[in-house]
Amino acid sequence: MVQKSHSRSQFHLTEDQIRQLVKHTDKLRDKVIIKLLAYCGLRRFEVAKIKIEDIDFETKKIQIKGKKEIHRLATIFSDQLLEDLKIYTQYVLQGKKSGYLFPSVSSLNGEGFIAPTQINRIVAKAGKRAQLHNPIPELKNINPHILRHSCARILKDRGLSLEVVQRVLGHLSFKTTMDLYGTKSIGEMDDELREKVGDVFG
Repeated sequence: MVQKSHSRSQFHLTEDQIRQLVKHTDKLRDKVIIKLLAYCGLRRFEVAKIKIEDIDFETKKIQIKGKKEIHRLATIFSDQLLEDLKIYTQYVLQGKKSGYLFPSVSSLNGEGFIAPTQINRIVAKAGKRAQLHNPIPELKNINPHILRHSCARILKDRGLSLEVVQRVLGHLSFKTTMDLYGTKSIGEMDDELREKVGDVFG
């Protein structure tokens, strides 16, 4: 068995690739799911369990129940995501004020939430339509976790501190954030090699 010589967190999608992913969805629900993963850095199970009443449209915050039942507030940075959420709750969910944001299709009374495996399928389908491949070498399809990694990398590239990245991702330990994102991405290392090494070995 070939051992990996890389950390998966070193790979990510670009902002343009994420936009292409969103563009190639055919349902507003799916656009919102992908944006929550990519723009808010949420875990798959966190997205699945969001309730309508968890969203504060005025403060642009979402109450998230993360690992070990620890709550945190996620910030909606994107005005377009905020608008999509408003339209989705008003028209798709018919103005409901409570219940799961993404109810299970098999749960007609809205008491169940979307299966995490369904979120996998939504993301993978959008990736295939956009003709995008997972940048992680041993994986093929775009998955929810690469969107979370991409959010972290994009925030870091924009100059945000690792403390902010930790808060966005909901890591319980700063060490986790540091271990994952305190290193350069594969793209950053390639750029640095080209810039500083050039054709020395040509």
